[in-house]
Amino acid sequence: MTDKKITGLKMKKKAVSPLIATVLLIAFAVALGAVVMNWGRGYVEDTANIARERSDTEVTCASDVGLAIVEIDSVPQVCYNQTPGVGGTNYSMFFIVENKKTRNIEKIQARMIGTATRVPLIMDLGDNSNVSKSTASFLNFTYLNTTYGTPQQLKLTSYIKVGSNEVACAGNAVLVTNIKPCSDVFI
Repeated sequence: MTDKKITGLKMKKKAVSPLIATVLLIAFAVALGAVVMNWGRGYVEDTANIARERSDTEVTCASDVGLAIVEIDSVPQVCYNQTPGVGGTNYSMFFIVENKKTRNIEKIQARMIGTATRVPLIMDLGDNSNVSKSTASFLNFTYLNTTYGTPQQLKLTSYIKVGSNEVACAGNAVLVTNIKPCSDVFI
């Protein structure tokens, strides 16, 4: 009879152990789920904030920024000089831009592609290229004719301030092709 009592006690001990294991597994799963949900909520909130900022910037660029090349007698005021400047290899690109909308343009980035290479020259025209709302500006930059050749394409991208950051309005950049010598444009 003592054998039956010992066997019965062992069974009772075995019955308690799976119950404790199950409770511990459930507690671990709940704790792990809480950690994942906390991390997931932060990730979703961060992603939503980034998407909101991007969409606000895109809407602002589309509705409040209107960079354009000035046209006089239907001639776009973009040209290049055919004579070198100082040093004999620096040529210049000239253009007149206007801001047709209500947002101030902080600066303009120019990207030029010439006949000598398909690698673009990218120039940040800096603080001197800011264009207030409803105004025009005459801008220029120099390039190496031996490296880039005759300008074929000019892309102007405006930058605006959103909060404390300068952001590019790449979606409404101005693209100019068929660029003529200044002697043909500024008559």
